[in-house]
Amino acid sequence: MRAETPVAADLSAIAPARRWARERLNEAGVEQDRLDLLVLLVSELVTNAVAHADPPVLLRVDVDDERTRVEVTDGARDVPVLKDPPPTALGGRGVMFVDRLASAWGTAPESGAAVKAVWFELRHDDIPADLARFAR
Repeated sequence: MRAETPVAADLSAIAPARRWARERLNEAGVEQDRLDLLVLLVSELVTNAVAHADPPVLLRVDVDDERTRVEVTDGARDVPVLKDPPPTALGGRGVMFVDRLASAWGTAPESGAAVKAVWFELRHDDIPADLARFAR
């Protein structure tokens, strides 16, 4: 299953993008435990794109038998930076969540109006180390 949707470059677009992703992933048959994690990570990518990037923003979801891949494209040249913020910081943890919880992530150049894609993958057989202690 492959799907994509434009996302307005506004913080108010985060919740609708999250709902859209949840609906597409649910339609693709993603298991509930993976679904919640994927939606969290989608939220982090979309938040970074609408808060720090330039339009156009596009959300893509691709689910196959082995993994789910999510991409968010935007028009900014700056790439996300992995940070280790202090506990008192109010933000700066989104990329850290993606780094720790996804099977893989990165950036790739895009063509056309979008300049880059930020992506992550979650293998269907992968339990992120940070979540393994909660696995049944």
